[in-house]
Amino acid sequence: MDSFNSRERAQQRRFAEKRDQLFRPVVNWLMQKGITSNQVSLLGVGFLALACLMPPPLALPAVVLIILYVLCDGIDGPLARQSGKAHDGGSLVDIVADQMGVVLLTASATYHLDAFGPAMVLFSAAYTVFIGLVVYANELDVSVRIFVRSKYPFYTLYGIGLYQNQDIVSWFCGLFAVYYAVESSTVLKKIYDYHASQTEQRDS
Repeated sequence: MDSFNSRERAQQRRFAEKRDQLFRPVVNWLMQKGITSNQVSLLGVGFLALACLMPPPLALPAVVLIILYVLCDGIDGPLARQSGKAHDGGSLVDIVADQMGVVLLTASATYHLDAFGPAMVLFSAAYTVFIGLVVYANELDVSVRIFVRSKYPFYTLYGIGLYQNQDIVSWFCGLFAVYYAVESSTVLKKIYDYHASQTEQRDS
């Protein structure tokens, strides 16, 4: 269970192998301590929540917390696989924790940077709906075209904007809100057509 299209999946597997090797010492230590992948995911979301509470004068600690959140997202998967406890339920927890950055940091940008609220809400909504549709499409083995991933550029812009105490995310989020709305409609149509064809085959 993932949000990668068919072309990305092979690259992601190669990346995951290298990432697993990189984090193996940390993963081994966590396994010795009896820490589970879900606990690491929740810890990452905790770091993220703390980052969202940091005002512009505390931009550097906020950036460190966001980096820790991203690192936790990179560790929980290898930990689940190496401990032999990887399954779709854990993958779903990982996916939800992974998307919380967009949900919470858009709200934080609105509060701390006076970012344009409608753009933030629409970006967060369109992005999460799109990712959910991609995950569902992958489960159905419905192909999804290559799409732009804006999550990490958004995190970067948020950190810079917080450091400068300036809104530099509104235009970015507004543009990608439109982009993900269009992509969501495309994926939704593919899913609809898939189910329609399945119904026709069953009734024929």
